[in-house]
Amino acid sequence: MPSSNVLQQNNPASASFSEKEILSYLSQNGTIDLNGVVEDMARSRKEQLLKQHKYTITERSDGRWQTYVPDESCRNHRRLIVKSSREKIVDILCDYYSGQKGFPGSTDRRLISMKDLYPLWVEYKALHVTESTMLRMQKDWKKYYEFSEIAAKPIAGLTKLEIDAWVHTQIRAHNMNKHKYGNFSLIIRQLLDFAVDSEIIDENPFLRVKVDKKRVLVPEKKKADKTQIFTKKEEDQMIDHAWNAFENRENYVQEFVPLALVFMFYTGLRVGEAAAIRYEDIEENVVHVRRMVTYPNGKIVDHTKGTFGDRDIPLIPAARKVIQATIKRRTEAGSPVEGYVFCPHDNPLNTYTSIQKTFTKYCRELGILERSAHKARKTVVSSMLDSGINLNTVRQIAGHMDEKTTLNNYCYDRSDEQEKLDQMARALS
Repeated sequence: MPSSNVLQQNNPASASFSEKEILSYLSQNGTIDLNGVVEDMARSRKEQLLKQHKYTITERSDGRWQTYVPDESCRNHRRLIVKSSREKIVDILCDYYSGQKGFPGSTDRRLISMKDLYPLWVEYKALHVTESTMLRMQKDWKKYYEFSEIAAKPIAGLTKLEIDAWVHTQIRAHNMNKHKYGNFSLIIRQLLDFAVDSEIIDENPFLRVKVDKKRVLVPEKKKADKTQIFTKKEEDQMIDHAWNAFENRENYVQEFVPLALVFMFYTGLRVGEAAAIRYEDIEENVVHVRRMVTYPNGKIVDHTKGTFGDRDIPLIPAARKVIQATIKRRTEAGSPVEGYVFCPHDNPLNTYTSIQKTFTKYCRELGILERSAHKARKTVVSSMLDSGINLNTVRQIAGHMDEKTTLNNYCYDRSDEQEKLDQMARALS
């Protein structure tokens, strides 16, 4: 593009125009596209900066991209950079070679702490786990690590003895059982593994820390039956309450949520699975469970929780009655019988949260101990086991990978105190 000085020499009348006025005029009259010019200049600048980069940028088997940058503090005088896309790699390289921004890791790597590395680890970890898992880990980070002295110390200087003492102090301070310790220790173990992969340290010192779980951790006691399941009397009360609410149209928006509650007592579905059931999943005597809504992001995923995969649950007559009630209500309203069974506006996340709230609401209204929707699932599994249904069949219906999960976490006595007394009397007399 000719400069304004050249234009003014060729045309004296233009002498009073500034460069800004000339560019504005050309842009407004469509002679040039300033946005396009800026983009071309940025692209050219990136190309010039990347010419300084001597390492290749490659895509890894896990779908992420990697390269190296010079770093004298690393063993091979280079630092590995891994990002989720090539564009992110290029942006970081441009920042590095232009020197305009601080480059992560360009300072002495011996000074990097767990707190410094945590954001990068979270970005990496989020590619491999669910959002709910990430939320739990971030909660544990804030609880145990964020304000601890050890998280602010350079990773390269941490010793096995220092980590051992801190870990055992945390175990005692928080009365950790096996489950809590597993969640707590996952962060330091994987974060230091990430430090090894990032060439900050040569080995993970936490792997040499030994915790005597039987002596140090608080024993895990199975929770009381009455807190984990509904008795037969309470289940009947909840189901009757839900049917009355549906028939009296107490739910104006989420009108099918009461029936979702009833359906869960007859199938043992998880909340996210119940909210995501569609009419095409229903056959005469079976419901195909193949998707769920995740919390809190509300995404519909084409799989269920864990690694069990899709499963089929037999529909007893009472469960089929629930489905027929939804069809009848939709037909009366002139609505199509399609889409999500218990969700009237095609937003299963709202149905998910409404089901959860409805369980506790009905418990309060009935004057019984408040229990979550998940307790209906435990009630179904316990009922099937009490009725003598084969353990492997119960496991498959529940969607558990092994019988231990079924027996350890879902097997509870539904009898009330009088029923237990009567059972003992019959058994011992």
